Amino acid sequence: MALAFLPGEVCVFVPARMGSTRLPGKPLADVAGLPLVVRVMQGLEGPWGVLAAVTDSPDVAEAVEGAGYRALLTGPAPTGTHRVRLAWDALGSPGRLVVNMQGDEPMADASWIGALASVDPGDGVCTLAREAPAEELAGPGSVKVVTGAGGRALYFSRSPIPHGAGRLLEHVGAYAFTPDSLVRCTDLGPTHLSRTERLEQLAWLEAGVPITVVTGDFAGLGVDTPEDLARASAVYSEMEGSSD
Repeated sequence: MALAFLPGEVCVFVPARMGSTRLPGKPLADVAGLPLVVRVMQGLEGPWGVLAAVTDSPDVAEAVEGAGYRALLTGPAPTGTHRVRLAWDALGSPGRLVVNMQGDEPMADASWIGALASVDPGDGVCTLAREAPAEELAGPGSVKVVTGAGGRALYFSRSPIPHGAGRLLEHVGAYAFTPDSLVRCTDLGPTHLSRTERLEQLAWLEAGVPITVVTGDFAGLGVDTPEDLARASAVYSEMEGSSD
């Protein structure tokens, strides 16, 4: 896959906050012997200009650094993207592409970053999606996206969209910004739609920020509940057992 950005121009930040209500202490939750956030960092290793977890918790920072990765402490932030902006600002605004990779995707790997870096978002944002049967994505925990010409996002929703489709596009929690679009998106306030759906990217769409969706085999396993955590642990235990 041809890259629009060289790996060294890409800065990858992994927001990891401790305030999850459905899974308290989520970044430090045990996934087959390692904290969730460390599993995410392992999968994202690559020749990036920056790879760092960004968190408001000294305990998370200690766990990340103890595993040999970089961690940055920030103050409070309303969203993961705002936390990324705080860290990026603190480092002196490095790179030509700034990636926000959610800290609850333990199956994410460097190819996801490569997919984001293959597209120049121009004055907008790039994100990922995968196709799956509608019944698999029916619940509100799965965010759906509808795209138009050129893969441009038309809308994101926790409801199944478009109505009646047998297969849907599930949004994968990764965003790539240029420096200008990161500043623009984080300077925007929430809107009625973004609050209603609890999806920050709707505020960007309402402001006219174009979002390009790259569709591929991004078979993630987002960890939001104890049941998700058990599945992720089982997957890693099986993978590591088969490699012995």
